[in-house]
Amino acid sequence: MKPCWPLTLPALILTALLMTAAYRPTQAVLAAGKSASRPQASLSEAPTNQLIVKYKSTARQSGSNAPAGAKRMQLLSGSAGVVLTYARPMSGDAHVLRLPNRLPKTEVESIARRIADLPDIAYAEPDYLMFSTLTPNDTSYGSQWHYFETYGTNIQPAWDITTGSSSIRVAVLDSGITDHPDLDGRWLGGYDFIANLSTANDGNGRDSDPHDPGNWITSAEAASGFFTGCAVTNSTWHGTHVAGTIGAASNNDSGVAGINWVSPLVPVRVVGKCFGFISDIADGMRWAAGLAVSGVPANPHPAKVLNLSLSGPGVCSATYQNAINAVNAVGSIIVVSAGNNGSDLRFNSYQPANCNGVITVAATDRGGDLALQLWAGGRNQRPWRRNLHQQSQSNTPKRGAIYA
Repeated sequence: MKPCWPLTLPALILTALLMTAAYRPTQAVLAAGKSASRPQASLSEAPTNQLIVKYKSTARQSGSNAPAGAKRMQLLSGSAGVVLTYARPMSGDAHVLRLPNRLPKTEVESIARRIADLPDIAYAEPDYLMFSTLTPNDTSYGSQWHYFETYGTNIQPAWDITTGSSSIRVAVLDSGITDHPDLDGRWLGGYDFIANLSTANDGNGRDSDPHDPGNWITSAEAASGFFTGCAVTNSTWHGTHVAGTIGAASNNDSGVAGINWVSPLVPVRVVGKCFGFISDIADGMRWAAGLAVSGVPANPHPAKVLNLSLSGPGVCSATYQNAINAVNAVGSIIVVSAGNNGSDLRFNSYQPANCNGVITVAATDRGGDLALQLWAGGRNQRPWRRNLHQQSQSNTPKRGAIYA
């Protein structure tokens, strides 16, 4: 059971602004609010069409027994009971396999267990889907109550001490970024880690362009095909909102105020239309911290702080935990949102919030109560490319971004 420490957000924000490369978390959790409940089961059966497999160091991995070899894939398909195709290698010496189509989570978990029983397999698990945990709303500092009201962060005294450090970069692992005036000159580098062409929505796979092309879902897409079951929605520009919360250009008589006015942002695109795969997120995490990822150029701007305002149901997967361990080992910290499910963090069944080695941030609403599920699907959404937006209600992704 993870501890819930009654830390105050102003102290956490000040710590975040003053953090150094020497800081290494182990299992810190921030739980905020007056009341709590066990997590709801929303999205618990989100289907996936991918598996993550890692072989034991003693496994023969050459010739036809190579991870993509014909004999190896025939053996895996036989155990799975469906035809599997090799997708790609990923960081951490793991491999991504593809199913013929998206299947219910429980069915993919059963397939993974059969593969894991093979003698050469270290572990096999579904490539679970992760979802952005925020729906944006309005703009202007006057509506940013979370900075100055009773149950806000009381950020102004922290700004009197520091507004950030140019030597500490913050990676925003999200839906990408847009060319917004309040982010001009505030970000550098970046990468698009979305490998699936349908989810990427930009006409190609992985590349060095972290821009967000939009993540709208039409009624036709939600009714059939790859995005069956996804919520019909306009584009949310989620990554731009989170980046703006962390580091919008501030004290400039324009737009909104970000928490950190100085530290450069590094956008890492890992969530596309409707969802993102853990395999892409894990690769993005390692790359963001300066670690090598197969087939991807080295990151010239490694970050000391990684923000993940995303979540998905399930216990912490081996793929997530291995990536977190690797990032912590090089001195970077990971801030994640608890998820908008109104969970008591002691019973959190959403990853990566329930992983070790991350700082999990919950939120209160304007009245000081634990923020409950606020995902609005297609309601009250509109294109946010031209407006950095601030949520007039509380949500944990914003609090995660504030901490970062």
